[in-house]
Amino acid sequence: MKKKASVKKTPAIADRIDLSDIPDLGNTTGWVRGLMYRPVLKPVSIRLPAPDIAAAQKLARQKGIPYQTYIKTLLHDALRRETGSSGKGRL
Repeated sequence: MKKKASVKKTPAIADRIDLSDIPDLGNTTGWVRGLMYRPVLKPVSIRLPAPDIAAAQKLARQKGIPYQTYIKTLLHDALRRETGSSGKGRL
């Protein structure tokens, strides 16, 4: 019959790590949820008329931002107007 190998017990990892410099997060009074909210981005493919893309690229260049960001902003603002949402961030 085989004998089981004895396994030496190692100390728990918490016993070896100095946690004294981590701030206490027990008091969360006054915290506001969602200030750093970033929505999940989903890549999509959409066919748009070439003149619309050219116009968006020109306007985005004048504003100094990437044209896809400009189109995303236009879409977001239009959706917010249509849904009646006035808050920034989520619709």
